[in-house]
Amino acid sequence: MSQAGLNGVTLGVLADEVGMSKSGLFAHFRSKEDVQIELLTHMAAFATERVIQPSMNESEGLPCLQALVRNWFGWAQRAGLPGGCPVAAGLFEFDDVEGRVRNKILEMEGAFRRILTELVERTVALGHFRHDLDVEQFVWELCGIYLGHHAAQRFLRSGDADSRAQTAFQALVERGLPTDGARRKTTVRDEHKESRAKDNTAGEIRRNRTVTARRGKAS
Repeated sequence: MSQAGLNGVTLGVLADEVGMSKSGLFAHFRSKEDVQIELLTHMAAFATERVIQPSMNESEGLPCLQALVRNWFGWAQRAGLPGGCPVAAGLFEFDDVEGRVRNKILEMEGAFRRILTELVERTVALGHFRHDLDVEQFVWELCGIYLGHHAAQRFLRSGDADSRAQTAFQALVERGLPTDGARRKTTVRDEHKESRAKDNTAGEIRRNRTVTARRGKAS
């Protein structure tokens, strides 16, 4: 599927790959579309294990977003799919082909973009990106970088596709960072919260000591 594309996957090809008869495989899948959709579903789980799940171990906000992008760019080749990401290829293969397979690709692409949107929104909420960042535009450009990477790596066979994609992503991130003034405000606000927490802790310690002393005198 990675190299031949979804349209290159047939019951006959799949039967040869898994060592089954075509009639036996037909008992499980009633149509070519069923096969294609099942392959896409399997690919989604396969990609989640390699792209999304590892990045969730990072700290929230920008570190998590950066980890996901590192895992995302070039993930298919690292996972042993020399033809690249099947969904990225499917966006072009099925752009004008209405039907269940196109709907499945659309569903998967939409779900992943929602994950990206949530990560960017969380990055903004934590103050790692400026508060007025256009999140939808950020995600739009990020997906454009990925598709540019896919085309450069697969069609142009550019050896520097990975580095150029990362450079483009870093430039996108830098445009989203808070200004120096906003950074100072965030730092001051955090320091103020920390100072208040320390004051509250110190006050509690003093109150506990006073209560203990009074009890000692009373006894």
